[in-house]
Amino acid sequence: MYALDINAARQADERSGRINEIGKFIGTFSRAEDVTSAKGTRGIDFAFETDDRLSANFSLWTLNAQGESLFGFKQLQAMMACMRVRNIEPVRAVVKKWDRNSSSMVEVEAEVFKELMSKKIGILFETEDYEKNDGSIGTKVVPAAFFDPTTELMAAEILDRKVQPLQLAKVVQSLRHRPLKKRNGAPQTTSRQPHGNAPTGGFDEMDDDIPF
Repeated sequence: MYALDINAARQADERSGRINEIGKFIGTFSRAEDVTSAKGTRGIDFAFETDDRLSANFSLWTLNAQGESLFGFKQLQAMMACMRVRNIEPVRAVVKKWDRNSSSMVEVEAEVFKELMSKKIGILFETEDYEKNDGSIGTKVVPAAFFDPTTELMAAEILDRKVQPLQLAKVVQSLRHRPLKKRNGAPQTTSRQPHGNAPTGGFDEMDDDIPF
């Protein structure tokens, strides 16, 4: 009645919907890749997927070329607190990554942070307009905050040893769409702070107080 269709089998593995709306999502990172921009900015490029195979890709830019921390550094600290991860180090591994030329997922070698991969994380996404290379306007999702998917506690609550999740519902209500801003000849940067973020200096300065 049925015969194996190799192409259909491959397409089933690759088929997934994109997260394209504001909301609360729980899933895992299939890729957390150590990346450096052309200008020397350090960051982590994430591939996120929910249990029902909705996916989103985003980057957190953490350190500029001079080693100074950026907004994404605070977001990374909040993420690590929610995942109960104290330290991360990049290692060489094979991961799946979208290839534009073949329009398919391919296996590549990359420097990744395995401590952040295959572990459940909750993400609150907002939407943001951006200008494409052809000048048209596109919309993407960007992480606004992170939370523990089991307890629904946010980073500050975890670090303060809270047991009742009070922040998450408030943050969900504050999620919004960010329209495209005029550049005025200079890159736009956001002043929005991560909700329930970990201390800006990282975990080392408060090691004795970390509850995990």
